[in-house]
Amino acid sequence: MQVGAYARTEEAEAQRAKLAIQGFESKITEREQSGRTMYRVRVGPFVQRAEAEKVKETLDGAGMVSALVRVQK
Repeated sequence: MQVGAYARTEEAEAQRAKLAIQGFESKITEREQSGRTMYRVRVGPFVQRAEAEKVKETLDGAGMVSALVRVQK
């Protein structure tokens, strides 16, 4: 689940810290997009979609915008 995408690593780290306060372990990944590096903050992976949806509801309720994403293997 993606919980943010930022142009600056400091912003991604701040989001990761907010998630930690809420009790969620997250990771930051880098991705080139339109010639710029974006830092994506993600929680998961989840084995079952229902589990991911429950976490999404919790994050949304805490005011964090999140999106379910399928990771390509």
